[in-house]
Amino acid sequence: MSNLMVKDLQKQDPGSGLVELFELELSSSNTIYFHPGVEEDLSTVQFREEGGTVRTYTTLPMQATGFNIDPQGTSARPTLVFANVENIFKNAVGDFDTLLGKRITRRTTLKKYLVGESGDSTPPVEFPKQVYLFDRIANQDKTVITFECSTPFDLQGITLPKRQVIANACPWVYQGADADLNEHQKVGACTWSRESKFKAMSGTTVKEYIPLVNIDDEYIVPSTGETGAITFSTSVSSITVDGYYTTNTTLATTGVQRLKKDGGKDTSANGNTVPNYWQAVRTVANAGTINDDNPHIKRVRIWDTWSGSTTYYSYTDDRYNDYVRYTSGGLTRLWKAKKTSLNQAPDFGDFWELADACSKTTTGCKMRYGFNPITSGSNSSTGKTLTNTSVQLPFGGFPGARRFS
Repeated sequence: MSNLMVKDLQKQDPGSGLVELFELELSSSNTIYFHPGVEEDLSTVQFREEGGTVRTYTTLPMQATGFNIDPQGTSARPTLVFANVENIFKNAVGDFDTLLGKRITRRTTLKKYLVGESGDSTPPVEFPKQVYLFDRIANQDKTVITFECSTPFDLQGITLPKRQVIANACPWVYQGADADLNEHQKVGACTWSRESKFKAMSGTTVKEYIPLVNIDDEYIVPSTGETGAITFSTSVSSITVDGYYTTNTTLATTGVQRLKKDGGKDTSANGNTVPNYWQAVRTVANAGTINDDNPHIKRVRIWDTWSGSTTYYSYTDDRYNDYVRYTSGGLTRLWKAKKTSLNQAPDFGDFWELADACSKTTTGCKMRYGFNPITSGSNSSTGKTLTNTSVQLPFGGFPGARRFS
């Protein structure tokens, strides 16, 4: 600070009030200048830059706190609260989210050193400038918005390369960067197709597959009557790697029960059976009891094309709920029944949910990008249980994992 400011601070009464001025850099060529109010009539004030350029600061209804510096503590994280944001402040800056990371400079001086006052001079008389960045929106409602600021050298919470490494979980939005999306629609870097289309080389020819995987990391394969449908064997005493098998579960009050359209249990269906579908992980002469705990076999699901004349069921164990594929808005996607329904076309609502969902794990990722078709080049959507482990994750979804899936 200048010698004049030192002398003023040494007086019991510096003879003038303290003034706060703020400069918000929206871009390299656009800075807005404002202050919380100096004059009673809330008029603008002016103050000089070091080179003598006069800046005009507009009054904004705001409150700025937390600028005190503790040399033995953590860096200051001041807050700026702006009122009447829907009119004055928002009209000046636009979308609030775009302010995050922007630089704001706080200038403090005494009123007598403003332009037009007795102490006006070049260079201006002021305290050292304080520079901060808008770090986050701490609160927002209809009347105010509160920004929390950080110093440019405050590294707390910062990650390199600007993404946090989360153990065993992909941070990207699933299918957020599908190649079919426009650039302004893309979020993150997961390029998996919203229709689960996957292209791979078969010799010198590119073939397209559709590996469908649910949130439980289970493949969903075509049912009888669908293109690429497979035959499930009922003989499960001896199993062959990648072969498909089926068993039955009897509906009962003490086990799985079918649900009615209103969500109640359909006791009239008790005694009927629902099928379980499996794929062998390895060849075993005596597979033992076929269930989810058997290491030799893995559960799969089946899908049908949606039909308005078919009733689709839900169960007390939602893993048995029906799966369908349905085309709408130019997209063919996989849906899972949430409630038993008839003639309810798949859509976001009470009856259906998207079934092609990601578990956010490396297992779910390699089942897609490492899809290993049983019959290469046949355009089949059925894959081997052993995925292609030489495939690299194309978007770095697991920063803490090895490069390949």
